[in-house]
Formats: sequence, structure tokens, C-alpha cells
Amino acid sequence: MLTVVAGALGAGKTRWIWDQMTALKGPEPLIYINPLTIGVDAYRLLLDMPHLQIEADLSKAVQVAKSKAIYLELPHHLSLELPSLDEVPHRKVAVINAHASTRVGWELWADEVVISSVLSSVDISASANTDVWQASLQGQVLDPASLHTFWQELVQGAYGQMMRTKAVFELADGQAIYVDHLPRQETTYQDLPLPKWLEGRPQRFSGIEMVGQGLDKVAIASTLQDCCLTDATLASHQAALKQSQTYSHSEAA
Repeated sequence: MLTVVAGALGAGKTRWIWDQMTALKGPEPLIYINPLTIGVDAYRLLLDMPHLQIEADLSKAVQVAKSKAIYLELPHHLSLELPSLDEVPHRKVAVINAHASTRVGWELWADEVVISSVLSSVDISASANTDVWQASLQGQVLDPASLHTFWQELVQGAYGQMMRTKAVFELADGQAIYVDHLPRQETTYQDLPLPKWLEGRPQRFSGIEMVGQGLDKVAIASTLQDCCLTDATLASHQAALKQSQTYSHSEAA
């Protein structure tokens, strides 16, 4: 069965999908599709559900929709009416908060409307002129202090009006973190359940996805690049961390 999920930015669409997937019992295969994104949400779901199949090709997933449970999360910049969806029966679910100004529109589109517990989300009309910027950061390790400065500038509007940003970053201490921000809310930081990467450049997913208006994409990319460690600096950090671990182990002994 194919379930198409859409809704306001930050309303809790991925969380609702996670709830549905974890509640399913039995051997039925699970597929998650989030087209035209670099995969921040897909990666977080995969960390909780290693058996989950991530699919980027919508047409391929549609072919197996009758035998597998498929959740298609539509990003706001993708049309709600995809021609390829006409080929297979599907259920349309809209996830919004209780105060969504576009609630009537979602009720007209969806077979089911889910009122999420999220207190604040960002409603964007279909005619709104928005920018989408995203980048893969795999292999890049960021300096925490520089990243903090960049993030504060970003959410305060230095690079345009930010409506939603979420990212997975690799930090100099080897830790991978998830970062999420919506306007008028504090940024959420979450350590990911991954081992610290202390040998060379990380060979696992990291990246950033951003929606806003009037975004200075060149400045965003340049500033973010300035936060990334060079090979020499990264090697120095990792050597110091490994030496510190060795010292701690000898002290404990």
C-alpha cells in the first residue's frame, strides 16, 4: 500500500511516518521515499530501522506498491498531483498543526488529516516564491565554534529569510549530530547513535536541507565551507583525541 504524506514545513510528517512504520507488525517490507532531497530524514529513519529500504526512484517504487508498505513524503516544492501516482491506488495523508492557516486546502486534498502535536510549523501557499538549498557534506568535518557562528547568522536572517533548516553534521570530536530549526523556536540539537569517527574523513552520510525566501545560496555555501576542517587540521584533532583516550584508559587501569 502506498501512503502519500504531505503538510506544512516542520509539522511532523517524518515523525508520523516513523510512528506508522514502527507500529507495523509482520514481515511486510517497508520503503521510504523523499524525492528531490539529499536524504536527511531518510538517514534518520534508517538509523532507527536498519531494515528500511530507501528509494529515490518513484516509478520503481510504484511498481511494487501492491506488495510492500511504501511511505512517500512529499517536500513542499514538489507538486501534490504527481501523474505517476495515478497508476496505483494510494492514500493521501496531510500532517498539519491545529492552527494551520491552509487547513481547508489540505482537507480538500487529503483522504486523512492528522493534527500533530507540533506547536509551530510554517504554512506556505502554493503560489509562494521559496528557495530550496541543499548540499551533501559527506566526508566534511566541521569546527563546532565556526558552525555555531554560522548557524546563529543563518537563523537570524543574515543569508535571507530562513523557514526551515535541518542537517546532519560531523564534528571535530568525531560525533555526528542532527540539527533542526524552525522560525520562532530554539534550535534542536541531537547526538546521533553512531560511533565516533576518529580515523580520517567520515564515510557516512551528512548534509543540509534548507527552505527560505531570498536565500543567498553562494554566501551560505561559502561560509559553510569555511567551517570545514582541512586535512591537516582534522588529522591533528584526531591524533589528539586518540592520545587523550589512550591516556584515559591508562589512568583507569
